Amino acid sequence: MKFTKYAKWTGLDWSELSLDELLNKLTEFFLQSGFQGHSRRRRSTSNSAQEQSLSDLEQAIRQALLQGLLSDLELKQLQDENGNIREEILAELLDRLIEKLMKEGYITVEDEETAQALRQQMTKQGRLDPEWAKGVKFKLTDKGMDFLGFKALRDLMGSLGRSSIGRHDTTHLSTSIEANEASKAYEFGDTLNLDVNATLLSAIKREGLGTPLNLEYRDLMVHQSEYYSS
Repeated sequence: MKFTKYAKWTGLDWSELSLDELLNKLTEFFLQSGFQGHSRRRRSTSNSAQEQSLSDLEQAIRQALLQGLLSDLELKQLQDENGNIREEILAELLDRLIEKLMKEGYITVEDEETAQALRQQMTKQGRLDPEWAKGVKFKLTDKGMDFLGFKALRDLMGSLGRSSIGRHDTTHLSTSIEANEASKAYEFGDTLNLDVNATLLSAIKREGLGTPLNLEYRDLMVHQSEYYSS
C-alpha cells in the first residue's frame, strides 16, 4: 500500500521508518503480552496473548519512537518551537504505523468486522478513534511470531560473530533436513534450515567486513533439499 505524507508533516518522512527496527524495539512489549512461543500462537483459547489493545500497542510504539528509534534530528522535527512534542502529528504517525504493521501482515485484529472498521477510520478520518482503539484487541500473526524467532536467532548469531566470523560451517541444523541443493533467500513459511555461511556472506556484502555484524531479515539464507512426494 502506498502511503500519503500529510502536508503539515515537515522534515520527517514517516513512511520510510523501518518496520524491522520498530519490531526490534517492540519485542519486549510483545513478549510481556504473552506472545512467547510457537505452541501458544496455535491456541485460539489462550487469553494471555489477547490482553493488549491497539491503544496499548500505540503507547508501546510511542515509547519506542521517543526513546531511541527516532534520531535526534527526527525528534527535533517532531517538536514545536518550544521543544514540546506535537501530539496531533505524533498520534497520526502512530496510527499509520499500526496500519502498516497490519498491511505487512505482522499483526491482526479480532475479526474481519473490526478490521473493516479500522480501514474505514483510516480512510475517512486518517486517524483511529482513541476510545474505540482501547477496546480493540490485536494479536501477532504467524509472520510476526516468525520475526520474534528471527530476532532471537540474530541475537544468538551476533554473539557468535563477535568471537569468530565464518567458523560455524554446517549443512545440517536441528530441522534434520539434509541439505544437498543450493541455498535460497528465506521466505516466510520455509523451514529454517539455515545456511550460516551464506547468511553471513549476505550481511558482509551489504555492510562490509567488521564486527559486530548486523544481520537483517533479508540476509537469511536457507539450505534446500530434494522434495519427495508421498
